Amino acid sequence: MGRMFKIRISGSGAGTDAPSVEDLLDQVRDYLEILHGVEEAVAEDGALAIDWRIVDASRNSPLALECQAFPRNYAVNIDRRAELVMDCTAKGFQLLQTTAERPEYFTDKVLTKALGIFDRVTNGLNLTEVDFGEGLLPILITPVIARGAAANTDRVLKPVSKPYREFGSVEGYFQGVERDGFGRKLLYVRHRVTGDIIKCIVSGKALMEVERHQIAEVFHNRRVQVTGMLYFKILGRLSQVEANEVRFLRSRSELPQVDDIIDRDFTGGMTSEDYVERQRNSRAS
Repeated sequence: MGRMFKIRISGSGAGTDAPSVEDLLDQVRDYLEILHGVEEAVAEDGALAIDWRIVDASRNSPLALECQAFPRNYAVNIDRRAELVMDCTAKGFQLLQTTAERPEYFTDKVLTKALGIFDRVTNGLNLTEVDFGEGLLPILITPVIARGAAANTDRVLKPVSKPYREFGSVEGYFQGVERDGFGRKLLYVRHRVTGDIIKCIVSGKALMEVERHQIAEVFHNRRVQVTGMLYFKILGRLSQVEANEVRFLRSRSELPQVDDIIDRDFTGGMTSEDYVERQRNSRAS
């Protein structure tokens, strides 16, 4: 059975806690869009593998919907990805409730959806709660919590900060190549953490490397590291790179696995205690 969560929503009105149809649908839709956005940022290829489906509903107060993760492609195991997406989403909401700091994998699109969820709890709804079951703290949003979280989210989206630049490198996933109006070669990279699309102006060795790997169909979503002058529009928000070096990296599936570098039977059938004792005795003799 796939990972599940339950979302409870109640409204505020004269003589009823039933949410309006618009608020209910918008709240559920925005939360699912957040899950999709976090998954896109988490996924190496940026593709969605999880199909969230409503499998149960309760009319008890507050109204509750139970959602379960299903694979978009038959026979693909998405349990680990669903667990990671739910974990990052839960931690992201908890962070926004306490500080004006961007959560990991929360792109601007995700933050905008989160802001909509917070705003509805202060204007029409009285409660939104997401219960992930054992292992994860639930997301609990009341009007008091929502006001503070909305203010924090707004500050993340519209920070008071000056643009700056620094030399460094950024890792992400290759999206494509084109030329701008000045004839410069542009490399587009999806940032590994934020999911933002970064424009990289390539020259020198970077240009030669990009031209050597210009078969877009083959290298789309390939891991890539870009080094050069990084231009930030605000603190921590990268907007552009003047790249002088580009490295195409191996995908995670191509990297050595634990079984490739460790012989699970390196003790020759001995217990770890006996093996260590034999090694100690051989050094002493």
